[in-house]
Amino acid sequence: MKFEDGTSRSFNLQKDSTTIGSRRTCDLHVAIPSIAPLHCEITIKDGRASVLNRDPDADTFHNDAMISSAELSNEDRVRIGPVEFTVKMNDDETVIRRL
Repeated sequence: MKFEDGTSRSFNLQKDSTTIGSRRTCDLHVAIPSIAPLHCEITIKDGRASVLNRDPDADTFHNDAMISSAELSNEDRVRIGPVEFTVKMNDDETVIRRL
């Protein structure tokens, strides 16, 4: 997560599934009105990460293309509403960083 002072925040995705949305029960809670309660989900299976749009009325973007689902690679960008994340992947972990 990047703040006005230039600092950012990273989230290590250690679970097989990470939900992102404005609902407080989401794994990654983003309290912005334009974000759907359950906006998208990042899944990790067999060392591969994917993003899935979870709300048909909300837009999820992968590298600036609107998607319903997409496979993620290192340095890919995921955007929901005004919030953009960068995916960092290596053999040991997958991390998203909010910009």
